[in-house]
Amino acid sequence: MRKLLEQTLPFWKDLTKSERDALIDRVTESSYSKGTMLHYGGRECAGVQIIKEGQARVFITSPGGGEITLFRLLDGDVSILSAACMMKGLDIELDMELEADSVICTIPKGLYKDISEQNAAVKDYTLEMISEKFSDIMWLFNQYVFSNVASRLADALLEHRALAGSDTLAITHDALARDIGSAREVVTRLLKQFQMDGLVKLNRGHVEVLDAGKLGKV
Repeated sequence: MRKLLEQTLPFWKDLTKSERDALIDRVTESSYSKGTMLHYGGRECAGVQIIKEGQARVFITSPGGGEITLFRLLDGDVSILSAACMMKGLDIELDMELEADSVICTIPKGLYKDISEQNAAVKDYTLEMISEKFSDIMWLFNQYVFSNVASRLADALLEHRALAGSDTLAITHDALARDIGSAREVVTRLLKQFQMDGLVKLNRGHVEVLDAGKLGKV
């Protein structure tokens, strides 16, 4: 257990002897069969988990039963979000599917919280890992929400450009939203992103296409 903790916890060298001993003594090890489902969120706060061996898929489930895979955990990976309930005001519901027979080591949430509150290195690591993971999740959601819509919007702009025979299009965000079957707010956000990327220039009631070639590759 000591070797695993040394290899997977970057802050191990910054721990006191008593903190190291407490981790070694209190970390639990559990074996799971392929296909096992675990849920985290609300009162189901496991603590910080380390994949000693195996593979897990972490995902969220919509009220309608749809799933979005957030990330996967492999040998030696640390799952900090399984302890997200330790963070005040952070409420997240996650599911984990074991995609292979797996062994997971868990640092109890109470122990990890106590060490994090007493040791700045552990606290900094926790905040950094949670921030990094949420950044990854936000990027993923942007792909789900915007990728196909962005392509449809780019195609609509190019179609209107061809119809008008001009790079300057007298068209509203509402009209574009109706063209692509999306919300006006989504179109506005995407057009602003296109502008930041140098693809278009936005004026009141007009959209000027600046780079049709790049727009066609969106």
